[in-house]
Amino acid sequence: MIRLLAGLSAVSTIGFAAGSIIGPVPLYLPLASLVLTAVLFLAARIPTVLRFLVGLFAFAFLILGAVTALNEAGWLPEGIQAFLPPANAAIVASILALLHYLIYFVPVLRRIVDLVNPYFEAEDRTELNLGFLARWPMRERTVALGLLGFVVVINVLLVYLNVLFNFWQNRFYTAIQDKAAAAFWTEMGVFGSLATFWVLRGVLDSYINGYAVLRWRNWLSQRYVNDWLSDKVHYRLSLAGNKTDNPDQRIAEDVRDFTLSSYDNYTGIFSQLLSIYAFVSILWGISAEFPYQLGGFDLSKIPGYLVWMLLAWAVLFTYLSHLIGRPLVPINFKVQKLEADFRYNLVRVRENDEQIALLHGEEVEKKGLLARFAAVYGMRFALLVRQIKLGSLTFAYGQFNLVLPFFLLAPAYFANESMKSGTLMQTADAFGNIIPAFSFFVTSYATLAAYKATIDRLTGFDTAIAKANAARDDGVHAQPQTGQTAIDGRDVDVTLPNGAVLLDKADFSLPKGRRTLVTGPSGSGKTTLFRAIAGIWPYGRGTIALPQTDDVMLLPQQPYFPLGSLRAALAYPLGEEAFEEKQYRDVLEQVGLDDLADRLDADDKWDNALSGGEKQRIALARAIMRRPAWLLLDEATSALDEKSEADLYGLLRQALPDTTIVSIGHRSSLAGLHDRRLAVVPDEKAAHVEERPLAEFGER
Repeated sequence: MIRLLAGLSAVSTIGFAAGSIIGPVPLYLPLASLVLTAVLFLAARIPTVLRFLVGLFAFAFLILGAVTALNEAGWLPEGIQAFLPPANAAIVASILALLHYLIYFVPVLRRIVDLVNPYFEAEDRTELNLGFLARWPMRERTVALGLLGFVVVINVLLVYLNVLFNFWQNRFYTAIQDKAAAAFWTEMGVFGSLATFWVLRGVLDSYINGYAVLRWRNWLSQRYVNDWLSDKVHYRLSLAGNKTDNPDQRIAEDVRDFTLSSYDNYTGIFSQLLSIYAFVSILWGISAEFPYQLGGFDLSKIPGYLVWMLLAWAVLFTYLSHLIGRPLVPINFKVQKLEADFRYNLVRVRENDEQIALLHGEEVEKKGLLARFAAVYGMRFALLVRQIKLGSLTFAYGQFNLVLPFFLLAPAYFANESMKSGTLMQTADAFGNIIPAFSFFVTSYATLAAYKATIDRLTGFDTAIAKANAARDDGVHAQPQTGQTAIDGRDVDVTLPNGAVLLDKADFSLPKGRRTLVTGPSGSGKTTLFRAIAGIWPYGRGTIALPQTDDVMLLPQQPYFPLGSLRAALAYPLGEEAFEEKQYRDVLEQVGLDDLADRLDADDKWDNALSGGEKQRIALARAIMRRPAWLLLDEATSALDEKSEADLYGLLRQALPDTTIVSIGHRSSLAGLHDRRLAVVPDEKAAHVEERPLAEFGER
């Protein structure tokens, strides 16, 4: 499509040039068309969202340029002259196309575009649902670009209505001053029509804008959740420490703020640019009608002097706002981080309330929580002080702006008896529309600073996810191999995230069908070795060969319980429908929890409702239902007494006759439940793995 527009623009350039040479077509049309043609050819290299906007404004230029050329040639009827756009409207469209092309070459804006663009390239099949209006199946990118284009058009209409209201004020107040009753009531009718369109536009804008933001947030949240939980990225991020703090906040809050603020900021800046174009031309013309003597010099001799005065006024306060508000970006970033840390620790206390109560740790937790909140309070106070400083400037600026147009225009108004109050009110209204446009960065600095902090956090999250994905091939490689019947490790180095070596040149073999017990001092690397076998530990070197068609299941000491029913906890990570009702009840009876059979569908905080031993029984029940080829038990029965532990090992042998069991344990009673033993033996610098007699461990 962009190539087609480029071709049409090239043809238009030739047509406009010919019209300019032989007729009344303005010279700026072929020049603008030539620049636009180059931009359209180059735009094929920029992201989709910018390419779409460049194409949209290029299309507007072609339409407006054609209308201007036809009108200058006298080919359009007189009856529609009042409804035609200004002659220079085509230039504005070409400038907007050029600005959107150049956006991608501004580093800070490029970061925003790189965050925004994936949504506008999404190929997901979806449905555009506008409620009572309509529903259409289409791709997500089509919906996204269509809604964006609609929002742009709605904002153009907003500025157009503002211009109509501006001219209406001139006529209305002039009618009041002249006591022209007929004109007054006519203008009241015009106002009713304009107000009706204003309300309809506002309602439609709120609906479409809100719907567009909601769809974007839905897609972006799904993307981040998928990226975070794909291929163990979440686990590698957690091992990286504080480099990516609180992913939950980034997905829940930062995505919400980013999508909403992106639309608000773009439409705000876009509509203000259009307002500048629309009302600068009005003020420019009025400047010549307001003779203003300043020290004997007539300012009206300066073309558009009212515009230049406003611009200087806005630039001064924009600069002051930047000086005062610049620290808001890092402060907002720190506030968001500290708030998330405080909330995370509150959740930790809630989830571990029993252990805290048993240890009488309330005072320690209280001190820790209050210390974290003190950090939040301090940073929030620093934010408040900085916002007050910036707010003092913006509040003062806003109050001055209320009387600024009358202050500037009053001398000329009182000196010229023929000047109507309608002209004064129109000029004041034009000021009222231009001042917010010129002052957008003054009044929105705090909002933009918070937006910049959100962008930094999401960009950091993207970078961390990319690094975690790049690191998935690092570390020990647990690879299924054809013809492999055992789990074999050769020259395996297992390290910590800081590079410290836990296991050095470990050679080991776990034969299929033999129950192996892995022993060694606490902290020697047994659990980390299991993680490497399971394929989730990203630090180290070497290869662990796995049987190609076999699945490996690892049960940790502390089982995980998802939110929901006991049935869901038993089936995890499969769905509840994966097993029949009889299987659920039978397995609960097998592991000694038949009293819970009637609570299979009860939603409870099972992680807190069950004892440590009961939770480990549930984990073993999962393994029996899953029937893995290899079952790694990382002290998975440590909360049970020795008799219950032996009974459950017997149950595993009976229920899973084809499953090879490998256990980590410290109890000597485990020796009688296994066939062989691997010992993790610490050395001066690291530990190594060697096979030792099982009887030695049992005789301790």
